[in-house]
Amino acid sequence: MDVEVPLPVVETRALPAAEPAAERTGVLRIVLLWVVPTCVVLVTLFFFSRGGTVASTDNAYIKQDRIDVTALVSADVREVRVNENAHVERGDVVLVLETDKLRAAQERAAADLASARLAVESMRAEYRAKLGEVTLARETAQYANREYARQRELVARRLVAQSALDESHRASDVANGQIALFELQLAEAKARLGGDPDIPVERHPSVLAAQAELDRVRVDLAHAAIRAPRAGIVSHLPQAGDHVVEGKAAFAIVTNDEVYVEANFKETDLGWVKPGQPARVEVDLYPGYVWHGRVESIAQATGSEFSLLPAQNASGNWVKVVQRIPVRIVLEQGASSPRLRSGASAEVSIMTDSPTRLRRWLARLHG
Repeated sequence: MDVEVPLPVVETRALPAAEPAAERTGVLRIVLLWVVPTCVVLVTLFFFSRGGTVASTDNAYIKQDRIDVTALVSADVREVRVNENAHVERGDVVLVLETDKLRAAQERAAADLASARLAVESMRAEYRAKLGEVTLARETAQYANREYARQRELVARRLVAQSALDESHRASDVANGQIALFELQLAEAKARLGGDPDIPVERHPSVLAAQAELDRVRVDLAHAAIRAPRAGIVSHLPQAGDHVVEGKAAFAIVTNDEVYVEANFKETDLGWVKPGQPARVEVDLYPGYVWHGRVESIAQATGSEFSLLPAQNASGNWVKVVQRIPVRIVLEQGASSPRLRSGASAEVSIMTDSPTRLRRWLARLHG
């Protein structure tokens, strides 16, 4: 008898259809091949059509007027009355120099002035003496001439010897010669008085020179106290005992006047930049804070023209380099604006009146 054994039941599941996966792949391919490039082109065209109206650069720095205060006399520093980076007002004494040598020079100049006055008085007395000698010589010459004339008459009458006539003749010549000599000495004395015998002592050239030297020493003595020429922050101060040299900077002052930005734009970006245009400034010292300002002026020459050794481009190995032209931008600062410091880096954007890049491109095509 045959027994039927039941077969195991195997469950079968339907495989997912491949159509949805193919559809997703097709959609992704369409997005990558058409949608993304189209969006990129549209965005590029948008910025290209809207761009070109802003000139920007990150080669910009905060500036304030800086004054290098020079010493007008050479001396050692006796006292420093302010601290480094302290604020000073105009006229405040910053440094006091040693004055011992200057005071000695003042006393010497005063003595030279007194000597010059005495010398002028002496020359005036000498002139008067020479004037008297000339007058006496003229009277003596007149007497000698008359005596010579009498001797000639007596000799003609044979009343006196010839020797007496010769002696009177010689005396007359000597007297007349002394007049010329004394007149030369009188002219010399008058010349030493400046050509004016009645010149006041204080108007004589030697007295004026001595007075000028005394005034110069007094000015040097006044300059022993070095004052701040303008209000600002003092820096690079010397120490007591240091030696400052005339004509060289003793310290520097960064003024409190208007803060501005010196932006060095490429020459290719300045075609539409004009004074008065608004500007946007961001300073690296304060990230995220924006200052507003305006273009005050544009330099007449590139930065390389002011360099110590300007480039010489008239050579065979010349390479063209885009030049930078400084643009001065005045900032608008409010009471709550952060304090800016000279030399800080900044980024500047100037809103110009130039056409967009698209308009310029179309204009070139039509041109």
